[in-house]
Amino acid sequence: MSKFTQIVTALGLFLAGVGVWAHYRGLEGPAPQWRLAESLAAKNDPRAEVLYAQAAEKGSRAAMWLLAQKALNKPTGPDYPQGAFWLRRAALAGHAEAQARLGQLYAQGLGVAQIPHLATHWWRAAAIQGRREAQLRLAEAYSTGVGVPQSQAQALYWLRLAAAKGEPLAQYRLGQALATGQDLPQNLTKSAELWLQAATAGLPEAQRELALLYEKGQGVPPDPQQAHLWMEKAAEAGLAAAQQTLGVYYDSGLGAARDYQKAAHWFQRAADQGHAAAQNNLGVYLSQGRGLAQDQAQAAQWFRRSALSGNLEAQYNLGLMYANGQGLTQDYAQAAYWLKKAAEAGFANAQFFMGAYHEAGGLGGVDQDYALAAEWYEKAADQGLEEAQRRLTAMREAREAFLESD
Repeated sequence: MSKFTQIVTALGLFLAGVGVWAHYRGLEGPAPQWRLAESLAAKNDPRAEVLYAQAAEKGSRAAMWLLAQKALNKPTGPDYPQGAFWLRRAALAGHAEAQARLGQLYAQGLGVAQIPHLATHWWRAAAIQGRREAQLRLAEAYSTGVGVPQSQAQALYWLRLAAAKGEPLAQYRLGQALATGQDLPQNLTKSAELWLQAATAGLPEAQRELALLYEKGQGVPPDPQQAHLWMEKAAEAGLAAAQQTLGVYYDSGLGAARDYQKAAHWFQRAADQGHAAAQNNLGVYLSQGRGLAQDQAQAAQWFRRSALSGNLEAQYNLGLMYANGQGLTQDYAQAAYWLKKAAEAGFANAQFFMGAYHEAGGLGGVDQDYALAAEWYEKAADQGLEEAQRRLTAMREAREAFLESD
């Protein structure tokens, strides 16, 4: 071994020893106070907090972090100023978890002024030390440009690090970026791998996305049973979008036996959370008496809720309920209003009915107007609605016959 190598090795061992000593001093010291405080804390002895404070004042990062946690988790409610005080002390001493948490307080303005650039400063400090939650927050900051200059390259850099560390939300979002091909080459196989990791960790959003990949056979071989399994996990976790889709699975029999009662159950769960498509589907089930007792009045209520949220099919269904007087008082003006709303947004069946309204005239204040009727029929026909094409052809033939006989 050369003299130079010996010097370098000795220096390395010395620095390593210093690092271990500094870590021990910062994390645990002063040892007697810390051990006594721990012993008293185990007995719920109030003197423990005094010893923790003494240890913190003498440089114990662990004591600083513990006091911050106690302040932020008080039974009577968080003491954010006190928590921020100890977090700042621990963060300045290099405690990575305290740095990440302090960044969150600065981001939300809890116990400190809301200062985005200080939030990202502390997230970066924690991220460099490998805290995956800080890496995720830093990625979000770069993506939105809050507290740092916007940079998708930096956002992806930190997102990849957090995902590699096993942060489920980072895995989910990186999977999204790969699935959409936005800022990264599209790679559904890699998306499936990332979503599987996040789904296995219990993230409902990833469970739903993974289920959809299995349903469509994208990035993974098609597997209806796996699609149903993961969608059910997400639904049971309370994700409204998954509850709605699981209802569709039971309605169609995808991955499990068709079961209208279970479909109705999941539509109800999602509808109660305000999911517009589920509200419409629940309305359809109530109107038809499928999976539960028929109730036109309840059906109309769910159609209305969904329609007010902008669901086009619900607007169409509510228009028909008004036109037919099902579940509410017959009102052609309201029928025309909701059908026109859905038709103008591009819903083909509603466009067909608006064509029929203008062809007949006199319903709901809609004037007879053959040109406008033909225009609505044509829009519906362009979307493949065969009945609209038949009506359009019949109108043209009738017009030609009229002109020939004139």
